[in-house]
Amino acid sequence: MKKIACLAAGIILMITVEALALLPSADAATLTIAHYKDYKPYAYVDHNGRSQGMLVDIWRLWADKNNAELKFVAARLSRCLELVKDGKADIVIGLFRSQERAAYLDFSAPLIHNVDTNLYVKESLNVAAAEALGGIPVGVIKADFAEGFLQERYPDLKLRTFPGSRDIIETAVSGNLTAFVLDFQNATYLLSQRNALTTFKPVARLYTQTLRAGVRKGDVQLVNLINQGLKQISRSERESIYAGYGSFSPLPLIARYRFWFIGGAAILLSALIIIGFYSYRLRNRIGELVRRRRKSGADGWPVLIAGGEGDQVEFKSTLRWNLRTDKADKNLEYVIVKAISAFLNSDGGNLFIGVADDGQLLGLDRDYRSFQKRPNRDGFLLKLTSLISQEIGKEFHKFIIIDIQSFDDADVCRVRVTPADKPVFIKKKGTEEFYIRASAASVPLSLSESHEYIRSHW
Repeated sequence: MKKIACLAAGIILMITVEALALLPSADAATLTIAHYKDYKPYAYVDHNGRSQGMLVDIWRLWADKNNAELKFVAARLSRCLELVKDGKADIVIGLFRSQERAAYLDFSAPLIHNVDTNLYVKESLNVAAAEALGGIPVGVIKADFAEGFLQERYPDLKLRTFPGSRDIIETAVSGNLTAFVLDFQNATYLLSQRNALTTFKPVARLYTQTLRAGVRKGDVQLVNLINQGLKQISRSERESIYAGYGSFSPLPLIARYRFWFIGGAAILLSALIIIGFYSYRLRNRIGELVRRRRKSGADGWPVLIAGGEGDQVEFKSTLRWNLRTDKADKNLEYVIVKAISAFLNSDGGNLFIGVADDGQLLGLDRDYRSFQKRPNRDGFLLKLTSLISQEIGKEFHKFIIIDIQSFDDADVCRVRVTPADKPVFIKKKGTEEFYIRASAASVPLSLSESHEYIRSHW
């Protein structure tokens, strides 16, 4: 009997020890995240030595929602991968998933979708594709996704590896590199800092990938922890983070191929309405959109919204209400002004306010409630008109038409912009800034780049 009791106690002890081993320890709440030094605007180190960027802010928000402590370690990409492989860091902040990396890393759910990677060449170089480079060296980051991609797709290319993206740009601007591959946003920021946006041109988009966290292979518990926390971060919270860096929300594929999508969708929807294959809900929504369009004379609003964001269409959830902090935020007003000025300086376009990035109609009720004296359309239009007059200039109202229509009981504001007859500068903290519309984003130009653009545009 004593032997049986001892055996049972031993089994219980073993089960208890194993269960405790699976529970997170007191130190498990502190995660070390390795990030890149110069992957701006996603992750970088500012002049004060602090970790910054959209990915950094997403992780800080993740930590707030999960009561976790984070420690950021800045390093080159290759070193970040080594830190996680060697167990000296828990997470690579965000990277593209590849077959090679999957051999030693597991990946989280998406952090940022649809990051474009382009081939850039010197403006004077008459090259339109990677195949045409011949023996010209192409700069890539060591251990980057692009390195493996180019080796597999273009084995004849001559690759020249660099520790980071800033090293590539410095070498290119100094005249010692005529072609390189970088992510669009990263290249735009670094070229802008060196007044070289017009010196190098993107000639081909090589691929579009998703940034995910990378953890040591087999650490399923950490992957699950990350994914559960990411589910708590809303789309509006992410959008607020993107806006803080003057960046557009990552572009959906439907926006890149909007003309094909719109044409194909129109044919498909017409056929489905005629033969009635789709459910009542879809038929009812299509009919409602058509009826509202005819009734309101909205001039193709549903078609533009369905087509998604692009070079001449942009969505903003609100005019001034921060969905993350749930209060008015003047920084969001500046984002609206910036978008309108970019359309004025380019080929015009349409800015929809009250629409999320994915085309969901959010309405303007939150903005309305922020105006105490006139919590309605009048207050909204008065505020938007005042912003344009003060920040852009009264003389540019003739190029701008503002209208508000109601769809499914949600008010949406459309700002139709035609190209201005002269350059538009906006002020921020005592300095003038100049924006243009490029690659479905409002892109800032430096003084020299602005001068060159103005000279060729007007």
